[in-house]
Amino acid sequence: MGTPFLLYHWSLTTRRKSINKYGLLPGSKSRCGLWHPPYICFAKSPSFAWALSAMVSENYGEWDLWMTWSNQLNGYEKLESEYRVYHRIRKRDIWHVGTRTYKKRKERRDKK
Repeated sequence: MGTPFLLYHWSLTTRRKSINKYGLLPGSKSRCGLWHPPYICFAKSPSFAWALSAMVSENYGEWDLWMTWSNQLNGYEKLESEYRVYHRIRKRDIWHVGTRTYKKRKERRDKK
């Protein structure tokens, strides 16, 4: 399996209570609310995980960063830029790292 490495996942803070109780669950409603992905998406850095989640979302507000070790997963699919896990990540295998606020970009002012 190689040397373990850290993986990161962002989720809306409104999901923290459920994550602390059950862990991360594949099939949960997506951030846009339109589909239920059969996997949990991770990245090797917090910033890239942010780009895969909040930056493509219109869910402004509080987001939590979660971390796990690759060797805590019972397998994953490695794509070019993300890692997909198709099974539950137990709560004992993830850690809450921090919280971030996603704000709307301010409207650009016309400088004419």
